[in-house]
Amino acid sequence: MVLVEELSDVTTSHGENDDVSSYDDDDDSLTPSMVFDQIMGPTVMLASHEHPFYIHGSSNGHCDGCPERRDNGFFGYSCPTCDLTVHKECAESSPEINHPSHRRHPLTLFKHGLPLAAADDKCRLCGEKLGKLVYHCSICDFSIDLYCARNPLELVVHYPKGHEHILTLMPRLIRFTCNACGLESDRSPYVCPQCDFMIHEDCIYLPRVISIIRHRHRISRTYFLGSGDWTCGVCRRRVDGRYGAYCCSICPDYAVHSKCATRSDVWDGRELEDEPEENDECEEPFWVVSDGVINHFSHREHDLRLEDGLANIHGEHTRCRACVRPVYSNSFYSCMHCDDFVLHETCANLPRKQRHVLHNHQLTLYNDDSIVMDFPSTRGVFLCSACDRLCSGFRYECCNIKLDVRCGSISEPFLYECHPHPLFQTSIGSKICAVCKQESVYVLSCLDCDFVLDFKCATLPNRVRYKYDRKPLSLCYDGDKDVTGSYWCEICEGEMDQKIMFYTCESYGSTIDIHCVLGDFRYVKPRLQFEFNGKKWKVALNGINRPGCYKCGFRCKGPFVAVRVDYDNGVVCSLSCLWKGDTFEFVRRID
Repeated sequence: MVLVEELSDVTTSHGENDDVSSYDDDDDSLTPSMVFDQIMGPTVMLASHEHPFYIHGSSNGHCDGCPERRDNGFFGYSCPTCDLTVHKECAESSPEINHPSHRRHPLTLFKHGLPLAAADDKCRLCGEKLGKLVYHCSICDFSIDLYCARNPLELVVHYPKGHEHILTLMPRLIRFTCNACGLESDRSPYVCPQCDFMIHEDCIYLPRVISIIRHRHRISRTYFLGSGDWTCGVCRRRVDGRYGAYCCSICPDYAVHSKCATRSDVWDGRELEDEPEENDECEEPFWVVSDGVINHFSHREHDLRLEDGLANIHGEHTRCRACVRPVYSNSFYSCMHCDDFVLHETCANLPRKQRHVLHNHQLTLYNDDSIVMDFPSTRGVFLCSACDRLCSGFRYECCNIKLDVRCGSISEPFLYECHPHPLFQTSIGSKICAVCKQESVYVLSCLDCDFVLDFKCATLPNRVRYKYDRKPLSLCYDGDKDVTGSYWCEICEGEMDQKIMFYTCESYGSTIDIHCVLGDFRYVKPRLQFEFNGKKWKVALNGINRPGCYKCGFRCKGPFVAVRVDYDNGVVCSLSCLWKGDTFEFVRRID
């Protein structure tokens, strides 16, 4: 069945007989336009445009004619005169069509956007902002983009899983609240008059039974929650019980907005209606051998014995294999045969599989021996997807996401010592962290105020020791206080921003910048050799004299540095310097 009828033919011409792109071969002189035509290639004349189109494309996938984006770009046509780049099918659109959603009048193709008299600058069907090419009826002020013109919506839909009656498209501007998702809209709903039912086109096909990463039970779609004080289990906002949502048959007070439940980071895309329940249990991280002795999955060859905290609290080289933090005075398991295998008691109990707010599947815990490579070219280390730290310990992994055990262990509600309210991962999209003032995609937000925290700041240790200080340093955030005076870092001697977190020792009144205390290589095991960008490196303690970074030229401030194994003076101070190319940029500008 033909849904869109073209009312006029598309005419094309290619090259040789076109006056625009041809020139006399006997004439030795070339005009600038001829040179341009030779560079750009052959042209095509189409009825939809007054200028010749060059065969060209878009590298970012954006078309000026319709809202369809193509991830890998596309090859189409471009008009330099009009600054227009379009899909091939958009450029070849008929000047006039009859469309099933507007039977009363033909729609005319406007080539330079909507006329000034048009009241609405969005597509009547999909609501996307209209581009430079648009089909429009001036009599009815009815406009659609070229994608909807090529892919018309069905006028009637019979989908019993979505609604028991036939639904009819109403292609007009009308404000309504969708019965499936509870969101307001202003155009083209599908309606069922006998039920007083209106729904978005994409909400018709919402799955009936799904499993989301935020809840341990399956949840089912309903078009009416009923009265009650409902709160969404994902975005933590109110759910209106008069409209549709997802709810749990086992947990009577659990509900999720339809749009939140089907977000790509929450739902894995599987419809589970009529599917058998899956066993969510996973293998324990260790076997109990005897009292205080275990056999851990990451070190099956030997047993581990539970020990008290180390007497030598300054042993920076005694690191937990999972989180790569110093053991200090915490209880830990140590191998009964190997001198260098140590696990914090808490890290030994990390679950083999973990639900996490940043991914729609369960994550699996892998030990450090299984680290092979990561983008762009690393061996022995990995970059945490949430905090962007370089790490060498255990990791939680699934699909394209890798989380160190600190980020991988974050759950909701997240209780942050420096903030009075619980934090939640509520939305997709980048925000500015209130602590470090950096933009991040993965953040935790406060529902009571505007406080936003990225995962890098959320996983900072509350207390650390710096070299030979007897007293621990505590994390301090004065961003919400009216502080007088200045703070100076005792290591780099630079002035610190009072609204950014730092470490302090109240007994001695000292303050130290976070980077000077931790640096970028804190979570890579000292003396570990690894590959990064095809070069071999190892992590070493920074000396008293603080060597100069051969990439940026400044003295290394952090407690650890990365040293090139195959280059005598190849010391870098930070991850950003490690990312830099192989050109030796060292200049003597030591501060």
